[in-house]
Amino acid sequence: MKLDFFTLYVIILLNSLTLTFVWGAICYAYWTFEAARYWLASCILTTLGGCLLALEALPFGNAFIVAGNACIIFGFAVTWGGVRVFYGARPRWDVAIALTVVASLAMALFLDSRPGLNMATAGGQVAAVGLAALTLLRNGRRRLGALVAASAMGLALLGHGAEFATNGLRLAGLMTTEAYYAVAAVFLVAVIFGGGVWNLGFVLMAVDRLRSELAALAQEDDLTGLPNRRRFMQASERLEAIGRRTGQGFSLLLIDLDCFKEINDRYGHAAGDACLVHFAALASSRLRKGDMLARLSGDEFCVSLPGADLARAATVAGDLVNLVAANPCLWRGETIFLSISVGIAEWRPDMEAGPARIIEEADAALYATKKRGRNGFSVAAEALAVT
Repeated sequence: MKLDFFTLYVIILLNSLTLTFVWGAICYAYWTFEAARYWLASCILTTLGGCLLALEALPFGNAFIVAGNACIIFGFAVTWGGVRVFYGARPRWDVAIALTVVASLAMALFLDSRPGLNMATAGGQVAAVGLAALTLLRNGRRRLGALVAASAMGLALLGHGAEFATNGLRLAGLMTTEAYYAVAAVFLVAVIFGGGVWNLGFVLMAVDRLRSELAALAQEDDLTGLPNRRRFMQASERLEAIGRRTGQGFSLLLIDLDCFKEINDRYGHAAGDACLVHFAALASSRLRKGDMLARLSGDEFCVSLPGADLARAATVAGDLVNLVAANPCLWRGETIFLSISVGIAEWRPDMEAGPARIIEEADAALYATKKRGRNGFSVAAEALAVT
């Protein structure tokens, strides 16, 4: 099947225009999702490239050819930039610009030779898409969206590679123009299909990322960045399950900031928030990697200490009490002195009760600390019944 180049350009243009609308809608709904803005820009560039290529028959048609293909190549390089941004790296604008300039110079060199021009275009596109595919394979091998995008890019690379090879044969006189056009439509289909599907892969990547962020928000305290009550209870239940299999217990510290209401009343709620963040940072700096500090509500925090008995937990509690007392919160020129009250309880594998009951025991110990005058810690007075 022989297709004229104008028809090919129109097909590419319509495909790019459709994807531009898709990414435009995603960016409108989730503007803070940075990678999507790169992929929208890529689609805009390829759409612009398609528009310029459609003007080939006009005066100065060669200039439109070079400019159009340069837009498409740079658009693919921007696609690669979006993939890098998605995985936390910065785009390599130096590489993207250099690649586009080199490909443009090669196209200008072969303006009088359609096979050479096609080779220069295909070569630039192979380089840009290849970089994006490699980045996907290196960072997202276990994610469906990344695998879909990388596989689609592989298909597009086959189409571009075949385009480059067959035009090389034409340039060498080893393939006729008629033979080339007999298979060129297959290469085009591979490229167009690949471009559409790799954008589908990007959409799957975006959905997966946004879903993960929503899940994190549902289990994270937005003020301190600490785990919230839900996540803490889930983690404690996992510690219980592991402990029943391995025989390892854990301890809990239930912590209140002393006189927190007075801080809010005297300095304002913004100061109170600053004190909560300050305490969270202090406590996190003293805990082990496997320990978990969570904000349960208001000024109430809880720490899980896997493998720690009551003696070890008491040592940690004492360190935290002294640390907080020695490090006041500095807020807008004010020095706000803080103290904490701590209740300690231990869970052992021979106990019938679970984490919820241990928190109750720690709460009773916390109340005992407050009755004694705050700024200290107490250990749960009674162990739970042993089965």
